[in-house]
Amino acid sequence: MTALEFFVPSNRISSKGTPTHVDGWNEYIKAQNKNRYVAAAMERENVGNVVSHTRAAMLKQHFEPLGVPALVTVTFVEINRRRDVSNIYGGLKWVLDGLTRPRGSKYMGAGAIVDDSPKWCEVNTHLDVDEKHPGVRIRIEPL
Repeated sequence: MTALEFFVPSNRISSKGTPTHVDGWNEYIKAQNKNRYVAAAMERENVGNVVSHTRAAMLKQHFEPLGVPALVTVTFVEINRRRDVSNIYGGLKWVLDGLTRPRGSKYMGAGAIVDDSPKWCEVNTHLDVDEKHPGVRIRIEPL
């Protein structure tokens, strides 16, 4: 079984029209403090972005959903090194929720991996800088 590798571009755009970053923990807390519905919409948008790119990559690369534990390598690509690592890695929630099988109250998910629990998923995180192409690089392989 081969690995699935793909890139999810940032869905946030600056006032100058350039992509900025993937929403992290600080952005989510700020939205939550405004209104829980704003935060829920942010979560749906971010998870949906990951789901659509994952499904497209699965089709293109003929990747069958894993039924075994997976190693997920997530590289957050930022435009610079200004944001806190803890804030950036808060975006890991959107990534893992977008990769898992939908079930129960969790209606979104591409189904590339079974679950994001320690039983089914091991995660490696990295940080990279690319001023022109921020987003998230994802690699999924069986353990």
